[in-house]
Amino acid sequence: MQPFKSLRPALIAFSLLPAVASHAQLSSPYYAVNPIIGTDGGGNTFPGATLPFGMMQWSPDTGTDAWYYHHDKQITGFSLTHVSGAGCPLYGDFAVLPTASELSTSPGSGIEPYAAAFDHATKEAHPGYYAVTLANGVRVEITVAERSGMARFLFPAGTPARLLVNAGSSANTRNPKQAGSAEYGNHIELGPDASFSGSVSAGGFCSSDSHYKLYVTGRFNKPFKTSKLWQDDAILADAKSAQGKHTGASLDFGSEHEVILKVGISFVSQEGAAANLQKEIPTFDFDRVRAEARRIWSEELNRVAVTGGTPDQRTIFSTGVYHSLLSPTLFSDEDGKYVGFDNQIHSLAGSKQKAQYANFSDWDIYRNTVQFQALIDSARESDIVQSLVNDAEQSGWYPRWPAANDVTYVMGGDSPVAVIASSFAFGAHDFDVSTALEFMIKAATQPGVGLHKNSERPMLAEYLKLGYSPNDKDEISASRTLEFANDDFAIAQFARNIGLPSEYRQFLAKSSNWKNLLDPTTQWIRPRNADGSWQPDFDAERSLPKRHWNGGLSNDQKGFEEGNTWQYSFMIPFDYPALFAAMGGEDKVIPRLDRFFLKLRCWGEPCYNIENEPDFVVPYAYVFAGQPWKTQEVVTRIGKEVFKNAPDGIPGNDDLGATSGVFVWNALGFYPAIPGVGGVVLGTPMFDKATLQISGGRTLTVSRTGDGIYVQKVTLDGVEFPGSWLELAKLHPGSNRLDFTLGSKPNKQRGAALADRPPSFR
Repeated sequence: MQPFKSLRPALIAFSLLPAVASHAQLSSPYYAVNPIIGTDGGGNTFPGATLPFGMMQWSPDTGTDAWYYHHDKQITGFSLTHVSGAGCPLYGDFAVLPTASELSTSPGSGIEPYAAAFDHATKEAHPGYYAVTLANGVRVEITVAERSGMARFLFPAGTPARLLVNAGSSANTRNPKQAGSAEYGNHIELGPDASFSGSVSAGGFCSSDSHYKLYVTGRFNKPFKTSKLWQDDAILADAKSAQGKHTGASLDFGSEHEVILKVGISFVSQEGAAANLQKEIPTFDFDRVRAEARRIWSEELNRVAVTGGTPDQRTIFSTGVYHSLLSPTLFSDEDGKYVGFDNQIHSLAGSKQKAQYANFSDWDIYRNTVQFQALIDSARESDIVQSLVNDAEQSGWYPRWPAANDVTYVMGGDSPVAVIASSFAFGAHDFDVSTALEFMIKAATQPGVGLHKNSERPMLAEYLKLGYSPNDKDEISASRTLEFANDDFAIAQFARNIGLPSEYRQFLAKSSNWKNLLDPTTQWIRPRNADGSWQPDFDAERSLPKRHWNGGLSNDQKGFEEGNTWQYSFMIPFDYPALFAAMGGEDKVIPRLDRFFLKLRCWGEPCYNIENEPDFVVPYAYVFAGQPWKTQEVVTRIGKEVFKNAPDGIPGNDDLGATSGVFVWNALGFYPAIPGVGGVVLGTPMFDKATLQISGGRTLTVSRTGDGIYVQKVTLDGVEFPGSWLELAKLHPGSNRLDFTLGSKPNKQRGAALADRPPSFR
């Protein structure tokens, strides 16, 4: 998803590691992670502290949109909640900021007068830990548990120890559409025991009507001496509480050198926030919490360890794994309570589900992210999937791009079903599969509206009648049709995997609807009107006609969301043989693909776009066409040319790990190309050895020998493996080995025979 793109120039100079690093640090996936990657160039990642899938994501912001731009010179606050790599602002709640200034004007009118300059040379960022020294000399350190965190502020001698607690820092609160909403507001209250509490109501992701409420409890290790509160434009000198659109507190600790703050959060209640904090961080031992965060992350990152390659490649890879494990995020409290999509409090107590999760960038993460998560931790992924099933039971439909306990309906398609089907295919089985399928079928067969009077599958009535979404009624008709085809294929595979052949056949047939938009004249996917006529003035080469969006013309071709027919026509990997035949055969398809990959990043042109999800799978189309050596060339170029160990090192929005996932999977030597299917298409591995500790008591070691990038031979557990498709079912309990022999020249025979290509899923 890429609604917004940063146009600011990227500053790429930064310090990756301490001046002296031990051998253990240099060889550790934990120390290889560079959280600064993606903080510029539109990556929209955050550099701060969190645990895997943690509710608390405490990080610096450099503006009022809850984002951190590496090239910015000032920090506006360290807010408690974030979402990594999304295309629109969200969260950024209850930012804390040390300052030497007296409170003279209300930060409710704007925090910018109090923003703190900083130098990148003073920062340190690792998974679960962030530190920086501000220009005023204050050292800020942050570490976290799952639903709570700690900040240690070290004030230089002679500098007043003051902190701003900005209850009104949430993203979108100054957006004209949301600013006047009655649902938006916050409050803060100071306690008698060096504490504060409060809540914030915000939302509005991507200009949607979505909404959430967050509760916060904070405690200091020593009392503040004086305080002032603000409420919108006013400063309240003697108040102990404030409520409004923008509130907060200025706390003065006098001449203290060290002030430690610990904070708990909850989407359920104030009591929940306090209980989360007490359970997870009962003391003020900052170093203990930091050490535990390092232990948790080290254990998680060690599941996928690599050797060989360059230091930059290992850093990009480990950072990609890290970014793949940040979302969805915990939504239930430590006692199992959470707020459902019916706005009622639910409890997991007594159920096998250990946690409820929220914030699903489903349109993005169904391509490769959930497969990775399920492969290495099927138990947690089962809880993640059950969370979506719970959401559907509470609201009547699967939520499309849910934020907290509300639906944003961002992007086309019915991607929650693909998330569930692909998670199941890669090992996440411990959830209510019958109810999961029930809501899949409902969304695909029953037109209706859910929350905010929107639909899980817009245009469904027309789609069911015509076999496609009509272009004269739908600005993204063609891309929506292709997404629905993928979704129906995923439903079919899920039904098959749980033993329901009738439903399998029903939805497999429906997944052929993409053929209704394959124009036999142009041999491209082409939008079509309700009367059957084709979109007039269609020009694949110039991406015409353009689509109307946001009050004007976009770079998108009419009928396509964030793309054009070149970039979408190959987005049906489950049916590549039929697609290639409809395009005139492989002799015509291969030259199209060759031209497509002349460029690796582009918008509004007939070329590949690594910045957007529909193209992620297309390098592997060559494998289906019997020329895997060209896939090997393209994925190697992608790894070298568009990913970097730099702030702008992710090409476009990371989209909750989806873009990072392209590098991770390609580097491992395979890719989960087919939604809902438990298998991978082989590419070419980047590293000498990668060891994956995967669910089911299995280990998969992928190795490469020889020079070059071209695959000459593959063996599985010592036995030659001539094919280009590896079923996960072939991986047995215990140790598995996949060994690639590489060379400097293409082996054009390997993978060319029909029997050696990925199987047909028809």
